[in-house]
Amino acid sequence: MLLFRPPLLTDRDAAAKAVAESGYNGSDAGFANVYLLRKKYGTLIALQEGFLFRYYNGEGSRRGYAFPLGTGDLNKALELIAEDARESGRPLEFCLVDEPRAQILREYFNTKAGANSAEPALHFENNRGDSDYIYSAEILATLPGSDYRKKRNHISRFTRTYGQFELRAMTPANIADALEIEKRWLNDDGETAVENTDCKTPCDCAEAALAERSEDEKSRMAEYCAIVEALENFDALGMKGGVLYVDCKPVGMTIASEIAPGVWDIHFEKVIEEYADNGGYAVINKLFAEHLVAAGATLINREEDIGLEGLRKAKLSYYPQTILDKTHVTCQSRDSHSQPRDSLCHPREGGDLPD
Repeated sequence: MLLFRPPLLTDRDAAAKAVAESGYNGSDAGFANVYLLRKKYGTLIALQEGFLFRYYNGEGSRRGYAFPLGTGDLNKALELIAEDARESGRPLEFCLVDEPRAQILREYFNTKAGANSAEPALHFENNRGDSDYIYSAEILATLPGSDYRKKRNHISRFTRTYGQFELRAMTPANIADALEIEKRWLNDDGETAVENTDCKTPCDCAEAALAERSEDEKSRMAEYCAIVEALENFDALGMKGGVLYVDCKPVGMTIASEIAPGVWDIHFEKVIEEYADNGGYAVINKLFAEHLVAAGATLINREEDIGLEGLRKAKLSYYPQTILDKTHVTCQSRDSHSQPRDSLCHPREGGDLPD
C-alpha cells in the first residue's frame, strides 16, 4: 500500500537520493519543483521501498502517477502503483514519462496481459509542450562558435548600452531585490497586479485572489507564490540564484536547484523593462551558467516551453543537447467484451520484466 501525502521540506534528502539513483534528469523530479508546485498540481508523494512515488491531481498531462524513481524492485514498485489505483479508485495513468521508462511500462503491462490480447493495453499521448530542454552547462557558460554569435551580440549590446553591470549571488541580503523584480515583471508584463489583495501577500488567500482571474493571470500568480516560497525556503530547498544589477539597480533575477548531482534546473529567470529588450536575458543566462559551472554543473535543464511558440524558439536558439520528451500513458482494457475493464491494467500477480 502506498502512503501518499503532501511533500514536506524534510523529504528533500530522501527524494533527491532516489532521483539521483534513477538517472532521470527531468525537471518534474527535482525536489524543489515537487515541493513548490504541490498546490498547483495537488502533488502527493510516498517514499517507500527505495523509490520516490508521485501522484499529480492536476489536469491533462499533469494528472496521474509519475514513474517511480529510485533503486530496488521495480516490478514491486509498479505493482504498488497498480494496487493503489485499484484501492483508491484512481485511473491507472502515468504522467510525464520519458521514452526509456515508457518502454518499461510497455514491457511490464504486455507481460501481464499476455501475448494473445487483441489490442494494446496502453495508450500513449505526447505533448511537445511538456518536453524539457537540457543543455551543456559549459556551452551555455562560454557560448562558443558561430551558433552563438547572435547571443554574444546581444551581450555586446547590453554592455555597450549599460557599461556597469554584475550578477551577484542571491543571499539574504538581496532576496528582497529578487522579489521586487518579480513584482515589477508581473505588473509590467501583464495585467496581474500583485498588490491588489486584502492579504499580507496574495499567497495567503490564493483561492479568493484568483477566483475571477483569467487562466493566464492564475498561472502568473501561481508562479509568484512559488517564487515567494522559494525565497522563503531558499536554503532548505538547496537553491542557488543570482540578481543582475546595472549601476547597482536590480534589473533581473534567476533561481535554480539541483535535480541530481551536476544537473541543475532553472526554475525562474526574469529581466525587466528595457533591460530585457537590450539583451538582459542573454547576459543573465550566460553569467549564471558560469556560476553553476564553477559549482560543478555539467548539465542545465531549462524546463519546458509549455507550448508557446516564442518560448520554444528561444529555447531552441540555445541548441539543447537533449530535448527530453514526456508522454502521458493511460491504461486501457484490451477486450472490453470478454474481460473486466481493468483486469489488464490492474495486474494482481507478480512477474519479472522481460529480459
